[in-house]
Amino acid sequence: MTPRHAYVQSIDLSLSYYEWGNADDPVILLVHATGMHGRVWDACIKALPVGYRIIALEIRGHGLSRYDGHLLNWELMGNDVKTIIQTLDLNNIIGVGHSMGGHALTQACLDMPDRFKRLLLIDPVIFSPERYDVVSEFEKGHPKDNPISRRRSEFNDWHDMVKVFEGKPPYSNWKPEVLEDYCQFGVKDAQNGVTLACIPETEASVYMGHCSVNLISRFPEFDLPVTVLRARQPEKQKGNRIDFSASPTWPDLAAQITNAKDVYLPELSHFIPMEDPELTAKYILEEI
Repeated sequence: MTPRHAYVQSIDLSLSYYEWGNADDPVILLVHATGMHGRVWDACIKALPVGYRIIALEIRGHGLSRYDGHLLNWELMGNDVKTIIQTLDLNNIIGVGHSMGGHALTQACLDMPDRFKRLLLIDPVIFSPERYDVVSEFEKGHPKDNPISRRRSEFNDWHDMVKVFEGKPPYSNWKPEVLEDYCQFGVKDAQNGVTLACIPETEASVYMGHCSVNLISRFPEFDLPVTVLRARQPEKQKGNRIDFSASPTWPDLAAQITNAKDVYLPELSHFIPMEDPELTAKYILEEI
């Protein structure tokens, strides 16, 4: 089923979102990871039954939510989630957030608990308490000087992008249809082809700001059901590089929340929805 596309107006930009289903159906709100967009959820959505109103938000600087500034303060992402909830008047939400999207969704739920039914946090970027007290070399300096800013961003077309990425980890572990969705809907037209919709400097700033909002002290406020999916743990510290294959999530996160369940998935990398969208759909539906 082809989704409807629309925008909601934030204070400083228009936020893009995709919508499936009917307005009076139970709401599933999907929030993507850094560098992603709303259509990376397509394979997960195909595994869900009809009868849900599914909304896939595109955080500022991602997808069609055009924003070329820096995102060093993660409150901005949380504000984007709250904006779409308020503007569309969403209630009784099943919230699903992956990676950075899990953090942003958690912010929204803590500030708007009456709007939510339950949360599924998929390998959220919520670190252990001691990590928030450390500033790594990776987080210092200007985003334009960060290694992520130098990633390839221009391609002949999205098919070319698929060919470039399909043999390289972590993309080589994704379902082919998810990689195609990531490429097709993750670019914008450029003079000589296409370029990444989430520009590398903006993406770098998101990673550099990943310790900007520490939510741990607020976890006792949760009184709704939360499921935390965690990918395999990092084998060892890799200096200033981000290990995209391993989980960034504090292993004791679920233990801090009264009604939370921890699910460890060591066979999967951080990109759980991309590697196993059918399994992700089962957790969205609470079938496991």
